[in-house]
Amino acid sequence: MDTEEPLQAVAKLDARIARHRAEVLGFLSRRAPVVAEELAQEVWLKVARAAPECSTDAKFRAYAFAVARRVLIDHHRRCRARVQLVPIAGGLETGRSSDDPHSSACAGQTLLAVEACLAKMPAPQAEVFRLRTTTELSFKEIAARQGVSLNTALGRMHTATRKLREALAAAGLTDSTPATRGRR
Repeated sequence: MDTEEPLQAVAKLDARIARHRAEVLGFLSRRAPVVAEELAQEVWLKVARAAPECSTDAKFRAYAFAVARRVLIDHHRRCRARVQLVPIAGGLETGRSSDDPHSSACAGQTLLAVEACLAKMPAPQAEVFRLRTTTELSFKEIAARQGVSLNTALGRMHTATRKLREALAAAGLTDSTPATRGRR
């Protein structure tokens, strides 16, 4: 009889999850369409691990959406913490019509800040960064091209990336301050 009770609790939890699965997935799809499925799985895993003691279905739904909101917030924080530079063939196209003028303006500001920072860096650091982000070259190939060791090329990339993070934070283009502030 001891094993029947946990099995009934698992079945009840599974039924509740099934009732709200589509609604939670829809909520996540509107806010993070590319990763909605993965986030939904994370939500249901957290809900299943917590096995909340919700007396009504409405309370369970509210709990599931609270978890979904926290998972979504965590996802956006993780994305914001990473600086993502996407090479644009031919540079930033000005004057083209865009579906999202705000994104175009932000991209332009980011590109200007990155170019200004790269211009202030020692040439070898900037070259490693440019080669790595705009070509298919591996760090080994970049090191050979520069006539330095692999570790030197990796170190130059690390330093360039840190300086770029700091420059973007100083320009107000990221929401967080770099953890390496003060190190040079």
